Amino acid sequence: MLLAVRRVTQHNQGKKTAGVDGVKSLAPMQRLNLVNLLSSRYLKASPTRRVYIPKPGKDEKRPLGIPTMYDRALQALVKLGMEPEWEARFEQVLILIKQWLSNRGLEISEEKTRIVHIKDGFDFLGFNLRHYNDKLLIKPQKEKVLAFCKKIGKTLAQMKAKTQKEVIKTLNPLLRGFANYYRGVVSKETFSYIKYRVWHYLFSWATRRHPNKSLKWVFQRYYGSYRGTNGAFMCKGTGRKGKQQLYVLYDISSTPIVRHIKVKGKASPDDSSLQEYWEKRSTKTGKNYWARGSKYEQIAKFQNWKCPVCGDNLFNGEPIETHHIVPVAKGGSDDPENLMHLHKACHKQVHSRKSK
Repeated sequence: MLLAVRRVTQHNQGKKTAGVDGVKSLAPMQRLNLVNLLSSRYLKASPTRRVYIPKPGKDEKRPLGIPTMYDRALQALVKLGMEPEWEARFEQVLILIKQWLSNRGLEISEEKTRIVHIKDGFDFLGFNLRHYNDKLLIKPQKEKVLAFCKKIGKTLAQMKAKTQKEVIKTLNPLLRGFANYYRGVVSKETFSYIKYRVWHYLFSWATRRHPNKSLKWVFQRYYGSYRGTNGAFMCKGTGRKGKQQLYVLYDISSTPIVRHIKVKGKASPDDSSLQEYWEKRSTKTGKNYWARGSKYEQIAKFQNWKCPVCGDNLFNGEPIETHHIVPVAKGGSDDPENLMHLHKACHKQVHSRKSK
């Protein structure tokens, strides 16, 4: 219950969006009261606040129901409790979900639920699930891939007068975010395709800046060799403290594919006797969070993959932020010795203590 409340009130992006109850942020004592409220089995679900948001690539808008803070916490609690069971016994869990929702006055939307043959496949949350020769493959949804490439193209079109350093700093978070979302499925070909598209976008961006120069000159000006890879979009620039720094575009095709490891048997995160199992599982998964050999991976290793504030595993499902021990404003550097990885909530605690 504590974890469910923490996720919806402190971690989730929608934590500042209110439902019909008008509640969008909770003080520590209010969060504790919400935990106690979750233990009640007599509360029914409240109506959702209906808003309309644009459909991607269309002029139409679709309705979006925003639950109250209590209902969001209740949904998170159900998700945490049932997730380990979903993989092994999905059909039974689906029946339980329907029964549970029915008792709360809710039901699964028939409009959004359809049955298709697995050989034809279907799209869900940006993924395409389909059988190929009796083998299930999960790939990035084609429409999402093309939309992402167009987004990169539009971004560059708006940066005609920007420097190469600014372009790299803008594109890298987009590329890493896409790669992190899809690296758990069959994405190698997709990543290579995106690299191809991005390379041509960037080369066109560079040649337009120098219409009187040869293609060879443009290539030598904007591209170089990095870690054995020729043709890397890269440049030198000035860092925070005036030191020269190398800026390199993230090679999305180098993203390692990290296969999901199925949960063992009926193992539950709430089972205290399996704490060591879940810690090892979380650490193994988290070791692919940062690039191998990077300073961020070295920091995590030095911390033994734990948050120094709460002592819990870094990869317990909470967002992770990198903290400057000595703030940059006070002369702190970006060197590993001045950095530590903290859970987002723990990071806030550290800064709140300093401000007092």
